[in-house]
Amino acid sequence: MQASFTRDGEFLVPSPVAASPWSDEMLNGHHMGGLIGWGVQHDGADPEFQLSRMTVDMVRAVPMVPLLVETRRTRDGRRLRAVDVSVRAGDIEVLRGSAVLLRRSEHPDSGPWTPEPWDVPAPESIEGGPTGPMTWEVRRINEWGAPGPGRVWLRETADFVAGEPLTPLLRASLMADFTNPLSNSGPDGLAFINTDVTMYLARDPRGEWIGLESAGHLGADGVAFGTTWMYDRDGLIGHCVAGALPDPRIRERMREERR
Repeated sequence: MQASFTRDGEFLVPSPVAASPWSDEMLNGHHMGGLIGWGVQHDGADPEFQLSRMTVDMVRAVPMVPLLVETRRTRDGRRLRAVDVSVRAGDIEVLRGSAVLLRRSEHPDSGPWTPEPWDVPAPESIEGGPTGPMTWEVRRINEWGAPGPGRVWLRETADFVAGEPLTPLLRASLMADFTNPLSNSGPDGLAFINTDVTMYLARDPRGEWIGLESAGHLGADGVAFGTTWMYDRDGLIGHCVAGALPDPRIRERMREERR
């Protein structure tokens, strides 16, 4: 499949596969997370440091034009690094994010509560369908709207930037945005758009497949958020939170698709 972006000097140029399902002129939220992750990664990858937290602020619709990704290291300590990322279309900042990276060290021998191990079918045991123009594959562990938490396996199927390896950090960054449709959907489908997403990782994912499980939705007066647990084949690796606002256009489009 075609890569999501190609380089043109300092710029990343989106290809058609990076477009949103809502508009061919707007970048998909999936790739917004990828841009922030790509920026953090290119600030200066260091194997001694683990991405602990990454936040993506979706301040505007990101147009399908050449984009400039700029980074600024705001803290460079012995145990903690902080990075800000700004994505610009011309003179306008269309996306921004931030990240905190922590130095890996010996882990304490303690026993805080954690969820039970994820006991779900392996992705290859679940029938997968065509992905169409999307650059990622979704294998549903349970059906949308079924009782209980939504669960899926996801994997990226295209290069993010042509000619560059798809790193574990990028794989996780790309899938964090799926927190919104997974945790903010109900029996009647999705009624929310997300305004941001924050991902916490204890370690990088291993392998291609990333699992997400809804950890719940909370909302009042049109302000909401949803959360997910993030997994790989070996177990729990992180947690994601997506703030959300209702958008009647989504509900209307879903009604039209059912007709």
